[in-house]
Amino acid sequence: MKISQNTELKIDLKTILGIIMFTASLVGMYYTLQDDIADAKKMPKAVIDRIEYDLKQNWHTDHINELEKEVKELRDWCREIDQELYKKKKN
Repeated sequence: MKISQNTELKIDLKTILGIIMFTASLVGMYYTLQDDIADAKKMPKAVIDRIEYDLKQNWHTDHINELEKEVKELRDWCREIDQELYKKKKN
């Protein structure tokens, strides 16, 4: 494609209206976002209560304990399988 003085660009009315609508929606979203940011700046900062922290900590502790239990069960299972294989290999 070569652009020069003789290059013709044809745009129909539908395309022009589409570009205008798209631009208007972007401008509208920008101002809505700016308004939401201004509202958020006026709100008090979120505070994490001690109860919420404790609940999360308890969940993490319980989750870790459950995982440790599962790992122990898997290790025990692997040891049993190893013993069975060793016995079969010996016979």
